[in-house]
Amino acid sequence: MIELVPAELDDVAFLSLVQRIVNGAISSLQVREVYLVHIDNWFDHKWLGWWSSWKHKELKVLYVPPFNPNRVRSQKHFLWDGNSSRWTLTGQGKNLHLRQPGRRSSRRQKLDQVSSSAAFIWYSGNTVTNKAGSVMLYLSGAEGYAWYASFTKREHWKVDDGFLITRRELVSFEECGRQMELVRP
Repeated sequence: MIELVPAELDDVAFLSLVQRIVNGAISSLQVREVYLVHIDNWFDHKWLGWWSSWKHKELKVLYVPPFNPNRVRSQKHFLWDGNSSRWTLTGQGKNLHLRQPGRRSSRRQKLDQVSSSAAFIWYSGNTVTNKAGSVMLYLSGAEGYAWYASFTKREHWKVDDGFLITRRELVSFEECGRQMELVRP
């Protein structure tokens, strides 16, 4: 399983929920490479498909969203090791959020140019203070597969909204991730 490690002001219960959803999603989607990016604060649904190509309200060509590198708390790259049936952390992988001079639109990176078959996941930090969190997943090598979900905390964390994903799918991913936690050594 890929573990989400808390940083300062990260709500552990939020990370646990997102960890189950992320692991359930990458297992269900049969992904073998993952980029995991921890953003400093909550981000909204407008980041979904930013700079990407849309046709008839559907995503077609995915680009890395233009988060300012100052907002990136960490970036981790994982590869699936079939021999040990475990995820291996290989460092940060290719840098997704670069500080570059020039016009912003000229810096766009196609997801498929970073990796032809990986899951790219962004999740928010500062969830203790905000009592709000978000997660976004893009899949390279699959035409336009991407989604965004936001969460709020009152007593417990709950799904607030989803874009290009249903609550049923999120619950299914979470349950798959929960089952994986029960069987891990």
